[in-house]
Amino acid sequence: MTGFGRLTFADRSAAHVGGRQYCRDVRKRPLPLLLLLLAVAGLSACKSPSEQALEHAQRAEMLLQAGNLAGAQQEIGEAIRLREDGPNFQQLAGVIALQNGNPVGAYRAFERALEFDATNRLALAYVANLGVQIGRISQAEDAADRLLTLEPDALPALQTKGMIALSREELDEAMSYADRILTRNSADEAGAIVKARVLAKRGQAEEAVALIDNALRVSSESAALLTNKVNLHRYLRQPEPMAATLERLVASGGAGTAVKLDRVNLLYKLGRQEEAREASWALLREGMGSPSNYEVLQRIWWEFDPAPLSAEVAQGPTDWRDPPAVVQVARYLLARGNRETANLLLNSASAGAQALVAPLKLRLLADAGRGEGVERRNEALLEQDPENVDALLLRARYAQRKGDMRAALEAAQLALANDPRNPDSYIMVAQLYRAQEQDWRARQIYEEGLNQLPQSFPLVQSYMQYLHELGDRGRVVSVARNFARVLPSSEKAWGQLLAQCRATQDETCTRVAQNGLENARTSYLVDDPPGKPADRGLFGRF
Repeated sequence: MTGFGRLTFADRSAAHVGGRQYCRDVRKRPLPLLLLLLAVAGLSACKSPSEQALEHAQRAEMLLQAGNLAGAQQEIGEAIRLREDGPNFQQLAGVIALQNGNPVGAYRAFERALEFDATNRLALAYVANLGVQIGRISQAEDAADRLLTLEPDALPALQTKGMIALSREELDEAMSYADRILTRNSADEAGAIVKARVLAKRGQAEEAVALIDNALRVSSESAALLTNKVNLHRYLRQPEPMAATLERLVASGGAGTAVKLDRVNLLYKLGRQEEAREASWALLREGMGSPSNYEVLQRIWWEFDPAPLSAEVAQGPTDWRDPPAVVQVARYLLARGNRETANLLLNSASAGAQALVAPLKLRLLADAGRGEGVERRNEALLEQDPENVDALLLRARYAQRKGDMRAALEAAQLALANDPRNPDSYIMVAQLYRAQEQDWRARQIYEEGLNQLPQSFPLVQSYMQYLHELGDRGRVVSVARNFARVLPSSEKAWGQLLAQCRATQDETCTRVAQNGLENARTSYLVDDPPGKPADRGLFGRF
């Protein structure tokens, strides 16, 4: 939404404007002036906890503006701990959550602000807007209705009502809200977007693109408009115009991590491998924050690129913002058999990341047969960090070689408990059970792994290979089928299923897999995890 929407949908694209976030409430007050709000919000009491809370909130605001989101979150959390009844603290917590790409956390913060003041128009606007985005439709509608009671023409509420009507496929009502918004403000981005979405749903997608293009003449760098243009081209299965708009969106500075990953995926799908690699490296340098984002990047690589890093890039300097990313990428390279590149990457890691990569360096030495002293050094690392997953898995390997299966299982299970998002841990535990002829337990571990990581290429491929060795072709097909269903846009997943169907000479299965593969070839998106609610906000896909 115009101004307001940029803050609300920080994770999608438009949260950052010159390093500061701006949001217009009904009085057009910029949110970074929360310091002023905090100063006059009844915090004049001389009690020490209140003073301390205000200081923490002020530091949170400064850290937010400096881009230190982790520090800002910590400071505002301390402020709220000291003064839970500060609605403005909750508002600032909501802003910080948005910058962190956490719309659910932001929604909860603004919802708490309403507990102190049910007429807080800014909080009502955010609860309405964010509620649509995260699937809290009834709460969003209630907030929008309350805001309209306070101000009959409140744009955030009208925008929300239009999106809710869209989510319910009430296209005439949605169009009515869009026209009402545009009558009040012909340049309103949300009004144009709601109208464009209605047109697309009515089968007039080309007209929708033209409407967005017209709106972009007024606001050429609008992240909301550009994102919707991307989604319209995606809907029309027009990858080249989609790529051009994604490039424009990223260049504008309004693209969040999800959009940049979307671009990486599309570039690979278009066969523009070097551009995709450069875009991947840019993401690694700037940092992606959430571990789930690194999982998505690796999943894209599993689909398209076994060697995303060249030797030149791997040998650094590795000036990546998130040191743990070096570990994630090195694990991927090792899983794909690129030991030399992984070694170069680990050796180029920054001083701050050396402790993180040390176990992987030992793993490389062990793989190369240079085992002298490696086990001893690995045990020394575990004395310093008993929960290090890579070191525990290496311990399990050494214990297995010695025939001490109990110690091996103990180490591998501890690794799994410490990081249930690491497919290597499931694979190691399953292999150890199989080595003891406990196939039922091995299968159980694989099944648990796929329940936790249903979109993991290495895990599903290891499990399918294991099932083949057991001679259980039926389960191989069902595993491949389930995997394709949770990755409907993956040609690799559907191709994998097609191969299994043909091997079992199942004509129905083959036909379904072939259809899935054909659809995946013209599907230009990064599949969401199963169970994730659809984003019904202004930045959601069609």
